[in-house]
Amino acid sequence: MRGQVFLVRNAVYDIVIRDADGRHLQLESFSDLESARRRLPSIAAQYPGVKVTLWNRQTRDIVAETEGY
Repeated sequence: MRGQVFLVRNAVYDIVIRDADGRHLQLESFSDLESARRRLPSIAAQYPGVKVTLWNRQTRDIVAETEGY
């Protein structure tokens, strides 16, 4: 699985997927929730059948998650 990774210096929100070992693979980072929510569906479309998670890196709360597995 290969894809571009976009990191934002002051990011609060990350869009991640889990690999086979349960580790989070960071795909993109965002400084605001609205941008992250808009981007989630298009990222999820790139990884069909895989659970894609939007989470707050400071609180570690899951904000949104796609169906997968």
